[in-house]
Amino acid sequence: MRNYLLMLVLTITAVAGKAQTITNVNRLDTPGDAIIGVWQTDDQKARITINRQDSVYYYGRLSNAEVSIGQTARLSLPTGFLGINILRDFKFSGDNRWDGIIYDPKGKKTYDCYLKLNDDGTLKVRGYKGISLFGKSQVWTRVK
Repeated sequence: MRNYLLMLVLTITAVAGKAQTITNVNRLDTPGDAIIGVWQTDDQKARITINRQDSVYYYGRLSNAEVSIGQTARLSLPTGFLGINILRDFKFSGDNRWDGIIYDPKGKKTYDCYLKLNDDGTLKVRGYKGISLFGKSQVWTRVK
């Protein structure tokens, strides 16, 4: 009977400890987690869901896209691009900046990229080849 109670107490303790570890991993404990969430592109045609997939790197998945048909109808339809990671290997480098790679599904090319979280809560996204001076920027807003 004592062995049974001891095993029960140890099992409960182990399960509670594992649950605490899982809870701590999912919390936004690091400063780099400030970009986690859903972001709307500046042209309002796509939404990107940014998550941390391991302890260091952040990825952004295309979670919603809008397809234009003619000049009058705009429908939100699933496309072949939905679910792909367009942001990958982003690492927090301090001062509200993340560096990684962005994929342009229209041009089917990848670019170096940095993300900068602005004071007003928007996200500056700058893709470039080689030098950031020669690139293109967008400002994304967080979806609430």
